[in-house]
Amino acid sequence: MKIYIDGKYYDERNAKISVFDHGLLYGDGVFEGIR
Repeated sequence: MKIYIDGKYYDERNAKISVFDHGLLYGDGVFEGIR
């Protein structure tokens, strides 16, 4: 499976997201998708 992060595709084993990422912490992606 490929993961898309910040304009690049990564293999699922190499995809890493910071624990301080605002979208991860507050669900901005879901909010923007619903709005």
